Amino acid sequence: MKTTNQPTDKKFGKFSDSRLWKTLLWQCILPSLIGVVCLSSPAEASRLQNWRFQANQNQLSFRTATPVQPKAQLISDPVRLVIDLPGISIADIPRNLRSQSIRGAIREVRVGQVEPNMARIVVELANGYTLDPLGVKFEPVSGNNWTVQLPEPQPINGAVRPAVTVSSGEERSPQIAQGNGFATIESVKLVNNGTQLVIRSDRPIQYNASWDRQTLDYAIQIFSAQLGEGVRLPNGFNANNPVLSLQEREDEPETVTLMVQPNPNYHVIGVVSQGPNQIALQLQPKAGVSSPSQGSASRPITPVSPDNYPQIQARRAQDGRLVIVIDPGHGGIDPGAVGLGGLRETDVVLDISLQLSQILEQSGIQVIMTRQDERTIDLAPRTQLANRVNADLFVSVHANAVGGGRTEVNGVETYYYQSGNLLAQYIQNSILQNFTMNNRGVKQARFYVLRNTQMPAVLVEVGFVTGNYDSRILANPDERTRMAEAIARGILQYVQRTR
Repeated sequence: MKTTNQPTDKKFGKFSDSRLWKTLLWQCILPSLIGVVCLSSPAEASRLQNWRFQANQNQLSFRTATPVQPKAQLISDPVRLVIDLPGISIADIPRNLRSQSIRGAIREVRVGQVEPNMARIVVELANGYTLDPLGVKFEPVSGNNWTVQLPEPQPINGAVRPAVTVSSGEERSPQIAQGNGFATIESVKLVNNGTQLVIRSDRPIQYNASWDRQTLDYAIQIFSAQLGEGVRLPNGFNANNPVLSLQEREDEPETVTLMVQPNPNYHVIGVVSQGPNQIALQLQPKAGVSSPSQGSASRPITPVSPDNYPQIQARRAQDGRLVIVIDPGHGGIDPGAVGLGGLRETDVVLDISLQLSQILEQSGIQVIMTRQDERTIDLAPRTQLANRVNADLFVSVHANAVGGGRTEVNGVETYYYQSGNLLAQYIQNSILQNFTMNNRGVKQARFYVLRNTQMPAVLVEVGFVTGNYDSRILANPDERTRMAEAIARGILQYVQRTR
């Protein structure tokens, strides 16, 4: 939508119980410093304001917005000092300032977010070195300003010394626990025609699974873990697979995070335990969608004149069909424009897009939708999805708006950036052939979803929800069906001519 007549851009642990972990994790809580430390509420994360490691002094310092009570442990294989900060977020720390590579006995210092209300600082030593726990000194300058003095790392000559508690005057430092707490991920496999992602480890898996709001991927976080040597993530996906992309995100210390991009035609059921050392992400086809082994299935729809849709020559994808991404604009917390009678853009374009998708599928095209329900999606994931599946075309559906009570402004217009000019012409002409609407023309614009897609892409404005004429069309379910058919006819005419 636009609010003026000029083009604008679119808005578009759980922790499995085990004796080892019960023994090693979180047993070393720093006692409260009476009169100095006041814990921030874990429900409202405070911020890590800055951190610094001075390699020439082996000294770590950090400051938080509110007082914090650190927890610390020394873990081997590899040897590293892990400092957890409850109630703290690292959101204020730029990604490029979250790690510091160091030459010598200390290999790296990094910060990460292991839980929504838990930041972590990791001091990792080079292979063959360790620290004497007796020499680690925590010194609170104040409740929210700490320094950690590390002893000189020493070559490993035997076992690391047992955990001890160190005192400094009247204030006690964290107890430094130790142990090899890493789980090794031994395999990551897709089974059952790609509807299950099975992750197996050499020990009980501690994990969390949730949707990532920035990428719209499904993130599986496996805490205190590492990928085993030689483990390769599945790849070679195409538009028919339940999983479209799988990659590791490497910005969190001590955590293996797998980012799963599910096919929008599949429901993510969630992660289930298949024993202490194995978990599985389960996906299920949505209604009207068949699994890859069963071929494609038609979705229920009653178009006005399906015989008039030109049949195309299939040329790509594993089943030979074209791939088109349909993008209903806005959604979720962003309803887009709200027009006469409370008519919402998101409701209009989602209905049209769903029907458009069904028509195209009936005509032999593989359709992937950026959303099929009311959910919030940023601009980047929409174009990333189209690029990942190597789509042939990208069509974003929107409804227009104008402010100032100008209900006399009505009409349809279609935008392109570079290679979508001809596609935009076909869609615009098809709509005008089927509706008596004001022709606002085909226009070039630098909308995000147009300039960041790698295939011909268009953005069609199906009318004004604020218009006294268009709003009556867009509010009518039968007219929305006609609009979907008109857009589909334009797409298919373009395909027939260019393929």
